[in-house]
Amino acid sequence: MTLNFESFFCYTNYCFGGHPVKKRRLISVLTCVLVFLGLLLIKVGEWVPQNFGNISFEQILFHLIVPMEGTDTSFVESFVEYCLPMPAFISGLLLFFCYLRDRVVSSDIKNNIFECKQYNILIIVTTVACLFIYGFGITDCIYAVGIDEYWYNVSHPSKIYENYYVDPSTVSYIFPEQKRNLIYIFLESMETTYEDFDHGGAFEESRIPELTELADNNLTFSFGNNDNNGFLVPSLSSWTVGGLVGQTSGVPLNIPIDGNSYVSDKSFLPGAYSIGNILESNGYQNEILLGSDAKFGGRKYYFEQHGNFNVVDYNSAKKNKWIDKDYRVWWGYEDLKLFEFAKIELTNLASTGQPFNFNMLTADTHHIGGYPCSECEDIYGDQYSDVIRCSSKHVTELVKWIQEQPWYENTTIILAGDHKSMDSNWFNDIENSGYNRKCFYTIINSVAAPKTQNSRKISTYDLFPTTLASLGVTFNSDRLGLGTNLYIETPTLVEELGFKKFDKEITKHSNYYDKYILYGKRKN
Repeated sequence: MTLNFESFFCYTNYCFGGHPVKKRRLISVLTCVLVFLGLLLIKVGEWVPQNFGNISFEQILFHLIVPMEGTDTSFVESFVEYCLPMPAFISGLLLFFCYLRDRVVSSDIKNNIFECKQYNILIIVTTVACLFIYGFGITDCIYAVGIDEYWYNVSHPSKIYENYYVDPSTVSYIFPEQKRNLIYIFLESMETTYEDFDHGGAFEESRIPELTELADNNLTFSFGNNDNNGFLVPSLSSWTVGGLVGQTSGVPLNIPIDGNSYVSDKSFLPGAYSIGNILESNGYQNEILLGSDAKFGGRKYYFEQHGNFNVVDYNSAKKNKWIDKDYRVWWGYEDLKLFEFAKIELTNLASTGQPFNFNMLTADTHHIGGYPCSECEDIYGDQYSDVIRCSSKHVTELVKWIQEQPWYENTTIILAGDHKSMDSNWFNDIENSGYNRKCFYTIINSVAAPKTQNSRKISTYDLFPTTLASLGVTFNSDRLGLGTNLYIETPTLVEELGFKKFDKEITKHSNYYDKYILYGKRKN
């Protein structure tokens, strides 16, 4: 049977156009859906780097599969405002056009004036255009959020754990006779970038002069080398939970597609062995204080499963009647209250006579724009700068209060940014200048002394063994996890491999990591 051009178009029209009506309308709706999804993916590909900077797909994947309780609503609002209007408008307009076309076609069929060929040409052109938009949207989004890099890393396994990883659970730890207290303050998005030029920062006038002074008078392992001031943040530790895990257990959060099988109230990195585990087994009280819902990102699960931490969060504050049951600002309550509650908790912990490990996480300096509390001054003319300065002041005031307490002499304080800021717009000019951004870090009242005065290049993971050593703990290994004890002369993995190579290797898939850390299988 011969099927000429005219017959082909008429057949196509029967299947996708003029008959039957339901099929025609279904095709119209599907076309509009494809256009909407394609345009939405294009806008998502723009929105993600604009709001979060150069984040990894692992970070996106992690937050898709973990609890999202307590999320700041500004992110949802930003997504809705930026990503939805244009796709909704264009796809809605297209749907209206399809409706009008359907009416015309129905009328033409009824009046026996229907032009089969012209109509099907229109159908084909429209379909191809819609498929192109959809395909372009998928491709653009894949590259924008790093899915291509993710699949490359999955398909090119690394041997870095086999070559360098030291399982902290296999190491012997000797504590001093009088065990020291640890206060570890995770500073949301706190960078050395905010410092002045003389201290290696990116500003003529420091945005954090109080913290800069603390760092000058305490230990940073940079020894005056501004190029090494602060610590480098690997890709898999570039968000809050990743940073907390990296600093306390010496390993990254490398997320598999089936990651929700381990992020739960029963299983969160069961193979990781953290400073919380070590201190708990040596008679410490572990506690973490935060002004948001601890379930967000699985933080509650991590700390409860790695040291049996007493988790005091936004919900706890309502239960303790520190705040009204309906009170909520920012991520829960502001840092101004957090610092006052910290004094309450520290006083209670110290009164027991038992050594304690007190962690806390600030939030006001989170993007977008930070949260200006009632005491924030308008100094710089932009909100984020003012919030950063305010945080520097309040953190330092808390440190000074701690130093006035009778138990301070036997206490070590760690101040560390959890990760680099994701407020990409604020950093545009800085990053375009080629500036190398790092996180703020200093140790106050350490009992250990560095064996070398050489400036160190360090990463998130080096903070884990270094924190233990700061308490006077000795252990029979230069390294814990992927972190190196900075008090000794052994090179860090950043110093040995270079940061780019190190970051590339830990981002790759690792059979060792999956088997023994991610899922906690026992070694034979």
